[in-house]
Amino acid sequence: MKTAWLNLLAALALAPATWGGYADKPETNTNFLSEPVLPPGTPAVQQPAGEYPYYGNVPPEMLPYRNIKPYYQYWLTRLKFYGPGRDYPAPPDLKTLKIGLLSPPPYGPEAVRGEMSKRGVMLAMEEANGARSPGELPFEIIEKADSPQWGSAANIAVEFADREVLAFIGTIDGDATHVALRVSLKIETFMVNCSDPDPSLTETQIPWLLRDFPDNRQQGYLLARLIVEERGLTNIIVLRSNSRPGRMGVRPFVDAVRRLGHPVLQEINFSEGDRTFDTQTGVIKQAKPDAVVFWGNPAETGPAAAQLRGAGVTAAFFGFDRLVDPDFIKLAGAAAEGVTAAYFFDPAKTDELWTNFVARFSKRYGVRPDVYAGYAYDGAEMLIAAIKKVGPNRYRVHDAMTSINEYTGVTGYMRFDGRWDNIAPIVVAQCVKGQWVYTPAPKPRLARTEPK
Repeated sequence: MKTAWLNLLAALALAPATWGGYADKPETNTNFLSEPVLPPGTPAVQQPAGEYPYYGNVPPEMLPYRNIKPYYQYWLTRLKFYGPGRDYPAPPDLKTLKIGLLSPPPYGPEAVRGEMSKRGVMLAMEEANGARSPGELPFEIIEKADSPQWGSAANIAVEFADREVLAFIGTIDGDATHVALRVSLKIETFMVNCSDPDPSLTETQIPWLLRDFPDNRQQGYLLARLIVEERGLTNIIVLRSNSRPGRMGVRPFVDAVRRLGHPVLQEINFSEGDRTFDTQTGVIKQAKPDAVVFWGNPAETGPAAAQLRGAGVTAAFFGFDRLVDPDFIKLAGAAAEGVTAAYFFDPAKTDELWTNFVARFSKRYGVRPDVYAGYAYDGAEMLIAAIKKVGPNRYRVHDAMTSINEYTGVTGYMRFDGRWDNIAPIVVAQCVKGQWVYTPAPKPRLARTEPK
C-alpha cells in the first residue's frame, strides 16, 4: 500500500499547480501584505529606495511589451490557500518537531555546495535546541539525499510526509527541486529553498514554497545593466552549459539585453564535463564580440575562458555567481583577470550578524561559511521561528511562512515578492589580481520608460 502511495505521488509530481483548496484567480491584483515572522532581536528594516514594482523587480526598460498596458499581470499577487487543516490537533505523543532536509547526492558538481548548505541548516537547528526553554520540544532533522534517478525527490518528499515533518528544506538541483515542489502541493507540506536559482521554480504558483536565495532573474538584469548601460558593450555572445540550469538561468539576461536593443549575437552551448572548446572558440573568435557571458560551473567555464584568451579573443568576460569560485580563477589562470560577475553579497562584509555567524560556523565546522551555508542558515532560522510561533501544525506553518514580506538574516536584507522570491539588491564581483573584489550594483538610471 505504501509503495502504491509513493508511486501515485511521484506520478502526480508534474501535475498542474491548480488544486481544489486554492483560488483559481486572485481576487485583486495587489501584493498581499501581512505581519512578518521574525526571530527575536531581528533589526528593523526599510524597503530600499529605487525598488521597482514590477514582477521579479525587473527594471522598466527591460519589461516585455513595456509600452502596452496588460489586461492582467501575473505573479504579483500571492496565491492563497483556502483548504482545511489549520485546526487539526497536534499528533499524539509528539516528542520532536521534525523538519526534512532534501540534499543533493554526496558526489557530483553540487556535492560541496550541498554539504555547506546542510551545515548551515544543522547549525541553526543545534542553536535552536541549545536555546530552548524547559518543556519545549526539540527540533529533529530528517535528512535524505537525492539520487540521479528521475523522480527520486518526489519519493523523498512523500517519505517526509509519512514521517510527519512540519516542513522541509531543499535542494540545489533544479530538476529535483521542481519535482519535490509539485509533491509538496499534494502532501500540503511547506518547502523552503535556499540554493536553487531557477527563475521558473516559483512561477509554478504553488503557495507552499519560499525561496530566500536570489534567483537568476536578479543576476540577469544586473549583468544586462552592467554590459549594455554601464559599459556600452553591444556585441554579446553567451557561452552556456547545455543543461536545464544553463538553459533556464540565462533566459532573463538574454531577454533583458534584447529589450535594451542589443540581442545576443549567438548563444553557444557546451556539455558538462567538456574541457576543450575548439569549436566554440573558433565561432566566437570569428564573431568578434566585445562581451562574452559565461553560464556554467567553474570546471568548464574556467578552461573555456583560458582557451578563448589563448585564441586571441579580447572581449570583456562576464558571468553569474558560479564564476565567483576559487576553481574558476585556478582553471582560467590569467584569463580570470578582470572577469565581472553578479553575486549575492560581499562575503567579507563586517556587519555583526554575518561576522558572528562566520565565527560560530567556523568554530563548529573548522571552515569559513560560504553563501550556501548562509542562506541555508537563514532559511532554517525563518522556519524555526515560524514553528515556534504557530506550533506543530503544518498548515499554520504555511501561513506563517507565507506572511513574510521582509527579513534581515546573516546574509543581509531580504524582500519577498508575490512569488515569495527574494528580490533584494545583489552586488558586483570582479577578479582583480587573483582576488574577487565586491562592489554595490550601479544605481538605476533616472530616465525610465514607463508602461503606458
